[in-house]
Amino acid sequence: MERYTEVLDYEASSLTPDDDLYEQKLLSVASMFRTFSEALTRFISEHGYTGSTDDSAAKVDYMRNQFKAAGINAPRDLKDWFSSNKSIKRETAFSVCFALGLNVDETNDFFRRVIFERSFDCHAVNEAVYYFCIRNGMAYKEAKEIISLMPKVDNKGHVDTESNDVLYTGTIIEFINGISNKDELIAYVNEHITQFGYNNATATKHTQDLWNTISRKNGLAYQEGLLLAEGNAYRVSEDDSSEAFTTVSSDPDSVWYLYCQILGLDKHQTKKFGGEIRSIKSVLVDNSLLPPLAEANFPDRNGIEKIINGSHVSPETIRKLMILLEFYVFWAEQIVKSKNPFHESTAVDAERFMAKADRYLVEAGYPALYHGNPYDWIFLWAIKDPSPLLTFRYYMSELFAHKGDALLRLEDEEQS
Repeated sequence: MERYTEVLDYEASSLTPDDDLYEQKLLSVASMFRTFSEALTRFISEHGYTGSTDDSAAKVDYMRNQFKAAGINAPRDLKDWFSSNKSIKRETAFSVCFALGLNVDETNDFFRRVIFERSFDCHAVNEAVYYFCIRNGMAYKEAKEIISLMPKVDNKGHVDTESNDVLYTGTIIEFINGISNKDELIAYVNEHITQFGYNNATATKHTQDLWNTISRKNGLAYQEGLLLAEGNAYRVSEDDSSEAFTTVSSDPDSVWYLYCQILGLDKHQTKKFGGEIRSIKSVLVDNSLLPPLAEANFPDRNGIEKIINGSHVSPETIRKLMILLEFYVFWAEQIVKSKNPFHESTAVDAERFMAKADRYLVEAGYPALYHGNPYDWIFLWAIKDPSPLLTFRYYMSELFAHKGDALLRLEDEEQS
């Protein structure tokens, strides 16, 4: 584990909701995560760059030379990469991997530590080609030539996970791992062209299964909610029951109410943010307790509905939802099994959760949990506490206290 992630792991171990300076420490942690330019600088320093990490001009020259040597036109905004907090598009990110001469594992590492996204989405024809070419040591120019020979397909179609004809990403990768001839790849894509019309099939199926466990009649959310209601006395007084946690009914409830229970919203927040939009986006955006990389694609009601219906969403949207639902199901099941809303877990339980979450993420083609990813860190921090689910919900309440309560007061004032 590099020093950067060691520090973040230490902060996760030492920060608790009981700290007197809890909010200030959260602000400090939020400021520690690397920007794109910082992460890229660190990465190229491990892959050939020997100049000063503070010399932007030298870093730009190094990258420009790498692109030139690889026969790739350097991006026009290359100077901005080391002078601003902007990121880059996936297509550009792959060109960087070719320019740096990375292999498959190094490309996966680049996307995990610098882009904070999955690497190869082999349901996208061009990324399947990139995987094939990088695996076989081929140049970016060759990859582009192969892509030009491929049929055009929009991989934003509906995913029917009940179909026996679903082509999962692992199957595509397994096929590509067994070939070295581009003609075989072209023939394979043509043969399965209709099945390249969607992506995230493995992740969609797993997420739908998790959601069914949570949302079905008398499901996990209902069972956990009963215990949650019993434990509300620890945070509300008898004459202020409106501030109690939102809990769902025994029959399948709305996505919004289920979402609110998972996050630990109280009844007042659920009602106030449950209008036509049914979103807490206004609380999350520009919230200094939530780094922008964690806020981007943060699970929301709209994304959940799209995924459970098999509609197209971005890989990062479904990865973040998978993590949230894995987290909720794992710890809610422990609470229900113990019949104790204050059930305390052990370090072994935390290790079991990480192993399980990482397994499903990797099987779906996503990066494992990473302390350097500010969204992942929230959950890696929560599991250090004996009550991970309550700790996560306490963090969400801090996000509201930091910004959301002001929004609610403003809305109340406008209505009065």
